[in-house]
Amino acid sequence: MEFLYLKIMLRLLNAYMRVIFCTLIILLIFYSLIVVTMPHNQMKLFINARFLSQPISGVQRYGIECSLQIKRLYPSAIFLTPCNVLHKEMAKQIGAIIIGKNTGHLWEQIDLPLYLAAHKSPPLLSLANTAPLFYNNNFVTIHDLAFLHHPEWNSKTFSAFYNFLIPRIAKKSKHIFTVSNIIKQELVKHYKLPASKISVTYNGIGAQLLAEDTSAPPVKQKIILAVGTFSIRKNHQNLVKAYTLSNLKNDYQLIIIGDKHKVFAESGIDEHALQQYNIKIMQRLTDAELKQMYQRAEILVSISGYEGFGIPVLEGIFFNCNIICSDIPVYRELFAGAVNFCDPGSITDIADSLNQIAGKPGIIDSENRNLLLQKYNYERAAHIILGSIIENT
Repeated sequence: MEFLYLKIMLRLLNAYMRVIFCTLIILLIFYSLIVVTMPHNQMKLFINARFLSQPISGVQRYGIECSLQIKRLYPSAIFLTPCNVLHKEMAKQIGAIIIGKNTGHLWEQIDLPLYLAAHKSPPLLSLANTAPLFYNNNFVTIHDLAFLHHPEWNSKTFSAFYNFLIPRIAKKSKHIFTVSNIIKQELVKHYKLPASKISVTYNGIGAQLLAEDTSAPPVKQKIILAVGTFSIRKNHQNLVKAYTLSNLKNDYQLIIIGDKHKVFAESGIDEHALQQYNIKIMQRLTDAELKQMYQRAEILVSISGYEGFGIPVLEGIFFNCNIICSDIPVYRELFAGAVNFCDPGSITDIADSLNQIAGKPGIIDSENRNLLLQKYNYERAAHIILGSIIENT
């Protein structure tokens, strides 16, 4: 009788344990589903989108393209901008929020940090050189130190302001991004920064230029193309002189895309006289129009006296242009083996380079071109930026 009772008790205990075991399994499954579906507590990241209020040059292009990638990779990122937005469609794409009443540097130094302080001082990413000085959670991209090396290229006010602001921002920032190893070395040397504080993201090619065409691209024509704002730094005046000295002036058209500037007067050739040399000035092109110009141009020339990266060179490589570059350290670092180098201070050397490459294909093959494009792209830059911010927050 006792044996039978014990047997019954064991069976009941066994059944009870099975029920408990099954219940635990169900609870574990339910808990795991809750954990998976619950939103994770992501770091709150704010981005200084003042570049949306500025005309587009290389710095603003970097800001826009990195922002698009960051928005895709990190959707909770919040973009802040002053009220004077120029690029409204782009602001809409990244969901930019207008804050404050000031614009320009006043907005960046007053309105922006006050707004952030009211939101518990989260990490702030500034992609276009400047950032709020009196803010202690900065991450900033510094594109170059032209204001330090060549203050004569800008107004005295601009050079003085940047030479005051940038070194202080660099020293206070939690981490710095830049667009080439040459600029990283300059930051380390001139501002006594540890190399570990600086990450190189490089630049890339904008999404609009990368988009595949539905129709066949235009065939290459006898066009020499130069892209960049008209400042002494871009050296357009020497290009104009070299072109008129070259053997190409009768057969090739020189097209310069950028903003008009007094550089024409300084070059000794007024703007109207340029037309007799088959030179055309183009302004305010859309991305689609710029793409067509790259597709049509046989030769691209970038003979700047100083650069942080040189986006038009990379774009020219992508569109199979034969390229002449100034022989400066940053171009040697980024594009050696892909371009032809010349002395940017020698009009004769520039003219000789034009004569030598006319009618010839670019010197980079498709395999190495693809390797460059994998290395220099904005998705990769965004990954580097986000990884460094997370690591240093």
